[in-house]
Amino acid sequence: MNGHREKIANLDRMRGLAAYDLFDPRLHDRLQAICRRSAERVGVPIAAVQAVLNTATATLAASDREHDLMTSGGGPNEFAFCPQVVLDDAPYIAGDLQRDPRHADNPVVQAGLVRAYAGIPLRLPSGHVLGAHCVMSDEPRTFTDADIAALTAAADEVVETIREYELDYSH
Repeated sequence: MNGHREKIANLDRMRGLAAYDLFDPRLHDRLQAICRRSAERVGVPIAAVQAVLNTATATLAASDREHDLMTSGGGPNEFAFCPQVVLDDAPYIAGDLQRDPRHADNPVVQAGLVRAYAGIPLRLPSGHVLGAHCVMSDEPRTFTDADIAALTAAADEVVETIREYELDYSH
């Protein structure tokens, strides 16, 4: 587990995240629109953009901020699914999280809040993964190639949008 924490808390990755104004309200609104389109295209109740921080995952935007899972704005990495995207440096697709040994004991899964998850890496120009653009459902489901293609295209759009909010530290 310590190796996992080191990969998540990698100093270069953290600097990459700090280069953007991830909590700008205008960015939030734009990302929320992308999330709504993703949820609709994939046919799930929740789509989100999540930044994986040192010890927590922050929800930057979601298709439905009033959903029980999204009201907190994030949570500890050990209860989130997006850190798996960062650790794997690849998409993480789980049609039934109760059958996935990495998350079967997760309280969020056990409570029935999330049964299916698909997350695509949000890769910064530095090459580091900021987090994931993901979709979630409280029912098990099979994610199709078309679902993954739509989510991947939306993840690319998320990264391009975030890049417009790069901070200028030259002053």
